[in-house]
Amino acid sequence: MSTKLPTSVRYVKNGRRGQWWPVARANGQVHLGWKPVPKELLVKPDFPEIERILRRVNGPRQGVTQDFNALRDLLDTPSQHVWVTFEERFMWWCTVLDGATVNPDGESTKMGNFWLVCNLPWSNHSLDGRLLAEADLPGTVTTVAGFKATVCRPKAWREILRIIQDEKNPDVTLAAEARGNYKQALEKIIKQLPWQDFEQLIDLILDRTGWVRISSLGKTLEGIDLEAENRTADEIAFVQVKSIATQTVLNDYVERFSNQRERYARMIFAVHSPSRELRAPSNLPVQLWTCDRVAEFVVHVGLGEWVESRLA
Repeated sequence: MSTKLPTSVRYVKNGRRGQWWPVARANGQVHLGWKPVPKELLVKPDFPEIERILRRVNGPRQGVTQDFNALRDLLDTPSQHVWVTFEERFMWWCTVLDGATVNPDGESTKMGNFWLVCNLPWSNHSLDGRLLAEADLPGTVTTVAGFKATVCRPKAWREILRIIQDEKNPDVTLAAEARGNYKQALEKIIKQLPWQDFEQLIDLILDRTGWVRISSLGKTLEGIDLEAENRTADEIAFVQVKSIATQTVLNDYVERFSNQRERYARMIFAVHSPSRELRAPSNLPVQLWTCDRVAEFVVHVGLGEWVESRLA
C-alpha cells in the first residue's frame, strides 16, 4: 500500500544551527524552544494568550508575528504538514503526531524545550528510496536551508512534495521524451554516415570528453586506428573506428590491445553498423561504442547539428 502524505510542507530547524538535530533524528522527534511560553499553553494552546505573551516578552521588535505564526504551525494540528529540514548535506523529512511533549528538565544544549513526536520518522530518502542529497536537489528547494528562523512554508513546497513522492516534473518528462526521440533519430543518421564522417565524429566526441588525438596509426577503407590521451586521468587509449565490424574483427583488435597494455590504459572500439551484436571482454578495459552509445554522446556533448549537416 502506498504511503499517503499530507499535502502541505513546513521547513523546521531543530535548534540554533541544528543543535538538537542529533537527538531529534535518533528519537524520531522535532525539537523546539520558545521558553517564554508557559508549559501548559504548549500542551493546550490558547493562541490569543500565546500571542499576547510573545508580544509582551519581545516588545515592538520585528518578527513577532512571524514567531507566533511559526509556533502556531507547530501546535495547531502539525500532522497536516510534511516537515523538512537540511542537515548533514541531505534533505530530511518526517510527519508528526498532533500534540506537544514538554521537556520536564527544560531546554538544554542537547534537547529542546518541547518536541513533537514523529509519525513517520526522519528520512533522507524518497518514498521509492532515492537518496535526497542536497547537491542533487534543485536550487529552488535547497534555498530554504538558509532560512534563519525556526519554521516557514518553503516557496518550493510543491517541488519538495513531488521529490519526496518520486513524482516526475511533467515538463522534465516531456523534455526527456523529446531527447529520447531525438537520440533515436540521430541513430538513423549516424548509421548512414560514410566512414570519413564517422571517423571525424568519433574524433569530435573524444575531444569534447577530454581526449586528445596524439597520433594516427594507419588508415583503412573502414576506419582509422589512433591514440588518444586524457591528461587529467593520465591515460592513453587505443581507439579503433569502424563503419562495419564483426566479432572476429573486434576480437582481433582486443588481442592487439591486450599485447600492448604497458602503453594503453583502455581500448575504445567505435562501430555504427556491426554485422550482429558484439561483445566486449569483461576482463579488459574495452569500451564498445555502438550506434546507440555514440548517439548518446552526440546528444550529451551537443554535436547533433553537426551530425545533421553531414546528410542535409
